[in-house]
Amino acid sequence: MAVEDIGVLVPTKIPGLADAADIQEALRVYHYGGSGYEATSAQTSLPAVGIARTLLEIQDDITDLENRPSSGGDVDTTAPVAGDFTPSGIPNGYIWVDEDGTLGGAPTGATAVFTNSAPTSSITTGTIWVDKDSTTITANPFVPTSTINAKGDLLVGSANDSIVTLSAGTNGQVLKANSATTSGLEWGTDNSYSAPTIGSTSIASGATVTTIAGLTLTSPTLNIPAANYAVLKSPEEKFNVVASAATGTINIDMETAGIWYYTSEATANHTLNFRYNSSVTLNNSLATGDAITFVWMNTNGVTPYYPSAITVDGSSVTPKFQNGTAFSAGNASSIDIYTYTVLKTGNAAFTVFAGQTKFA
Repeated sequence: MAVEDIGVLVPTKIPGLADAADIQEALRVYHYGGSGYEATSAQTSLPAVGIARTLLEIQDDITDLENRPSSGGDVDTTAPVAGDFTPSGIPNGYIWVDEDGTLGGAPTGATAVFTNSAPTSSITTGTIWVDKDSTTITANPFVPTSTINAKGDLLVGSANDSIVTLSAGTNGQVLKANSATTSGLEWGTDNSYSAPTIGSTSIASGATVTTIAGLTLTSPTLNIPAANYAVLKSPEEKFNVVASAATGTINIDMETAGIWYYTSEATANHTLNFRYNSSVTLNNSLATGDAITFVWMNTNGVTPYYPSAITVDGSSVTPKFQNGTAFSAGNASSIDIYTYTVLKTGNAAFTVFAGQTKFA
């Protein structure tokens, strides 16, 4: 029997119009898509065109959908376990929504809210909020990698619920607080170093002092440390060279240096005032029984001048002179070196020992 196509929505066949009428064969052709099909044949051999093949494919799709885990959500009173699914194992994208809510009746599915801002009212069990604009989330527990621009970047809070990126500093810099910057921090040098205090720790006789608490003696400034019986190898001493001529009152600051050298020819007799610095007195820097030695190097031309007066913290002191004779002049065309050993004998009480040597 010849067959002809019929319809386009569901492809199938009908008997040829020129053939003799046979109602059973006509139904067979329409249902199975061909003549002579045996109902006992395996279903996989159904012709591609026919109502039976179309219905079989729909049934297979329904079965597949029923067996596939949902990625859109499920509602239950207890959390699912792996055995609840076919295939076993909770798949990625599965959402469990607790149905013990207050909606007045158990929800049949999760309700999605798609807004820029998190909802603040009418939130019940089973509501899922999907953010439309992640940049406005203030409680986002995730930081996108695009926030980091370079090696060493730091994420720093700039205000409540706000962060900024602080770029790395240069080698050797330290991170410091600075309320004037956006982040409240800045990279810079460490200028807050305080000189270490050695305290009463003694150094054994014969010991070589090279480090104290891990710090070399060439690096930190140690303010008035006490080292009992210390052996110092070739100690280096700072001196202050000034390209000026001695005249008037010259402040000799202990904090600056213990040796002062004026390289221009003196223009007049002058006064030396010994102190710690412009704001701290020598009296406050030394304990009673302490002593310190200052060296004054004065350059003279053909007319010699000398330090004719000595003061400590601005108060006049009469020195005890080398060989018992007070200095009355300098030496022409030479450099005179004066040594002054200052002993603190009591509060604001000092004894000064002075010596003079000519170098030419």
